[in-house]
Amino acid sequence: MAGLTAPPDNSPLNGQVIVADGWFPGIDTGAIRRNVRIGDGAVTEERLKEATIAGMLAGLKAMSAWRSKHASAGIASLADVTEDELAGENLAELLWRRIVTYYAAAELLDGHTDVAATDDALDREDEKRSTADAYRRKAYEAVADLRAIGAEDGAAHGRNRVDLI
Repeated sequence: MAGLTAPPDNSPLNGQVIVADGWFPGIDTGAIRRNVRIGDGAVTEERLKEATIAGMLAGLKAMSAWRSKHASAGIASLADVTEDELAGENLAELLWRRIVTYYAAAELLDGHTDVAATDDALDREDEKRSTADAYRRKAYEAVADLRAIGAEDGAAHGRNRVDLI
């Protein structure tokens, strides 16, 4: 009976909005499910919620200094950082959604390992790790793009800026 798997939970997967810190907007888990390939329907809403929270934590940490700078300058919310729009959405909010989405997707792939020790399972693990790394890179790119908004000197604080540890 090899190859049998349990069907996904039959509960509706409409998503829920996970509230951020009030300055950054909440994120709809349904949008994450629709926008990235995560488990072909096998990811429960609860797992997606937890991954979204983890994605927010990573995003909040990455954007902490940038957010503090803007908030202390009197900017009330992320949407007020820029008036620029893309596809009818505020650019800063779009980038925040991408940050959380890709961190959450990486979290899901990193946290869901196969228990079988077959060559196929090992190959799937390598593929999952590679995909998680690609999602994490997309999150890093979105962080860099968001940090570039409102930078005083684009050359010094633009997308290619790195923080040394």
